[in-house]
Amino acid sequence: MKDNSSSTTLVDRLRGEFATLEAGSRVPTMRDVASRHHVSVFMVQRAFDVLKEEGLIQSFVGRGSFVTGGDIARSSIHGRARAARILIVSHSTPSLRGYKVAHSLQTELLQAGCRAITVSYSDAIELGDVLGDGRYDVCVLQPRRSILPVEVVAMLKSKARHMIVEGRELERLDVDVFVRNRAKSMALALNSLRELGHARIGRLTERLDAAAGYAAIENHYLQTPASLPGDAESLIVRASADQEGRLLASEIRDALQTDLANVSELPTGFIVSGRFEPASIKEGFRSAGFEIPADVSVVSLRVDTESYPEDARFTAVGRTTEHVVRGLVSMINWRLSNPNEPPVQVLDNPSLVAGCSAVRNDGTGGTRRAEGDAR
Repeated sequence: MKDNSSSTTLVDRLRGEFATLEAGSRVPTMRDVASRHHVSVFMVQRAFDVLKEEGLIQSFVGRGSFVTGGDIARSSIHGRARAARILIVSHSTPSLRGYKVAHSLQTELLQAGCRAITVSYSDAIELGDVLGDGRYDVCVLQPRRSILPVEVVAMLKSKARHMIVEGRELERLDVDVFVRNRAKSMALALNSLRELGHARIGRLTERLDAAAGYAAIENHYLQTPASLPGDAESLIVRASADQEGRLLASEIRDALQTDLANVSELPTGFIVSGRFEPASIKEGFRSAGFEIPADVSVVSLRVDTESYPEDARFTAVGRTTEHVVRGLVSMINWRLSNPNEPPVQVLDNPSLVAGCSAVRNDGTGGTRRAEGDAR
């Protein structure tokens, strides 16, 4: 209780201190804050996380943290000589998550007084024809892959003063990047299963190339010793989509049966990352001989839990649509307030949402619900 009280007090002090700073101002480093308030850097980091969730500050990789302010996104945009012109560009076949983010972002920006439009693209020529001679202050791009045609990026940069890429880690393109913290996602998923008593933790993913971003997630998984305790057996299962690009239960079943055929001790927990629907995950595991959560606990890195009833939700690590939109609005506002700052990258931290797919392992090879689990 003492630690919680101290943390709350520190958050309150920093909130009051940072609220007096102007938008775009750099805040002191965590070490400086820790030294000044005589607390640990870990406690300061937790306080910074709270203030980032509140939208008061935003951190950039290699550049430190800056003040955004609770309502600064609207006030600074309103304070411009004219309404900011924001272009939101999505692929012509967006994911459900991407569609929700684009729609909600446009709504938020319009309410803030911006002139915001959303367009979709399939190739650079088509996109160029649609945009014509329009000029924009900021372009927010939602690509489907981490490899983009150079002509698409070049054309969009010619239309906007600033460019923010959402959802993909693009390097050496002189653009701002707002992306999920993949290392934090994997760490949260692994830790949640370990805390439930699962020692052998497998991974189900899509059989896609590095351009889809799955190689980075797999690397984070492999770097965690707890994923493969004491042996070198691969517990990674890769499912292929059908000819129409769907990831069906039958594909998951076949992948589980094939890739785990020679594993001496089956995992009791799984981390799932990919474009899998909850119903397909459940049926795929069931038809392969694993009932969720009786035989195997599952934590998903990508399942959209927002649209499912509470009693059918997976335990998931992710970011809500509202969380992503808040972060993007803050980044747009920061960029408008700091037009001459070099490109930055924001690693946006996810959170763990408890659902019905992960339960405590009883240590005998099976699983049971932990006493007091409210799932």
